[in-house]
Amino acid sequence: MRFIGITLLILGLVSTLGCLGPSGPPIQWSQNIAPFADCQDPKLNDDNAFSVGETSRLIIEKQTVLTKEDQEEEENFTQATLTWAKPQPVQRIVVIADKGKLEFFEVQVVDESGAWKTIRSVKNHYQDQFKLQLPEPIQTQRLRLKVPKKWESRRVGGQKRRTRGEGGAEVDIFKPIRDIQVFYALPPEEAAAQPATGQ
Repeated sequence: MRFIGITLLILGLVSTLGCLGPSGPPIQWSQNIAPFADCQDPKLNDDNAFSVGETSRLIIEKQTVLTKEDQEEEENFTQATLTWAKPQPVQRIVVIADKGKLEFFEVQVVDESGAWKTIRSVKNHYQDQFKLQLPEPIQTQRLRLKVPKKWESRRVGGQKRRTRGEGGAEVDIFKPIRDIQVFYALPPEEAAAQPATGQ
């Protein structure tokens, strides 16, 4: 009796897990739309993982006087910002950097009010690629990676955590990034007309 009960339980789990898997056709992605955006360093979005660009000084654009928080943000962070001529659908973001060079950053977009909105905070990322896929596309004209100038790292020579980056006098620390790629899901009609992207 126990054997029959265990067998039925296993069959039930297998059939349930089979139903939870992906259903429908695979998602077909657009071509990389990042190269069509303006960027401070063209190597950041040139669709070439062999070229290396750098983040730049974070500049807060306000019509009023900067607050103390704004000034601290400018002093402690760098940015890699993509700006399109008109709003674009953003659904999948891939950031390529050498291992350990981009452990902490925030992925931000400009919302309807013109303010930066964080869609993902990334911590302790040690791989050479970061991939973010959103369930629905976000319409935005600007995408930014907000990167701290220094951070606490636990992966420095296998020792305890210590601060990576420059300390002491004010020094700009720009982070190397190989490529930023941006995609959106194609509608089924367009996906059927195009070959698979393999992304």
